[in-house]
Amino acid sequence: MVAVNCYDMSEQDHYRVLALTPQATDAEIKRRYRTLMRESHPDANAGDPNATRKAARINRAYETLGDPAKRRAYDAARRAAASNGHGALAPASTSAWRRAEARKYAAWAVEPNWEELVAEHVPPKRPAHAHAPAPTIEPEEIEVDLAELRREARVRRTITVTNHCDCTIRGDVSTSEQWVWGPIGTFEVGPRASVSFDIDVIARKVTFPGLSRVLFVTRDWTGVVPVKVTGYEPKRRRVPPVATDMPYVRQRRQKWARHR
Repeated sequence: MVAVNCYDMSEQDHYRVLALTPQATDAEIKRRYRTLMRESHPDANAGDPNATRKAARINRAYETLGDPAKRRAYDAARRAAASNGHGALAPASTSAWRRAEARKYAAWAVEPNWEELVAEHVPPKRPAHAHAPAPTIEPEEIEVDLAELRREARVRRTITVTNHCDCTIRGDVSTSEQWVWGPIGTFEVGPRASVSFDIDVIARKVTFPGLSRVLFVTRDWTGVVPVKVTGYEPKRRRVPPVATDMPYVRQRRQKWARHR
């Protein structure tokens, strides 16, 4: 087995390995991990004898930073090391589990099936947040009568989104038709709070069949408010009465009688 310096493995700066800052989000860490793995994969670097070692370091960095609990512990160790005047991580601040992780990755790096070994230990995907109870929207549906649109050029309605959870809801809001004017962009609802939005139905822009919607999309929740224009009447085709006594009808009848 190839000898590996465990001190170097345990003292690597995971943020430096992934070329990120400590303020990076979970999504940024995941994207950078995938990008670096594609670039450093041994199959794509057949002429690089250190490709396997690089891939193992990237996997080790992601296993620590990709797990919220391990990342918090790692960040605390980095802060403690910085306050003591050491480098990124001092040997005194390195925990036992980090040294064990270093030995584990060092052993994996020289195995021919290191990809399968790493894949078995990739941290699971964080479960989506479940709002309890789910946010509510009032009203559930908006109806605007066509007679009201004939009287007014713009009809206004109000939509209220209520967050019953202790979390903060952030997302995007949009409308599906150009005759519904309202909030377009981002919205935010605090814990146990409500936010109201005004929408306008523009009479001169309404098109048949008069159906639209206001859509609220967040990471963990989607809300839809249908907007409907009622009072449409189908066009009736005017059928003229049967003309039997008109002059041209009498002339045609006489001409037809002569030719018989």
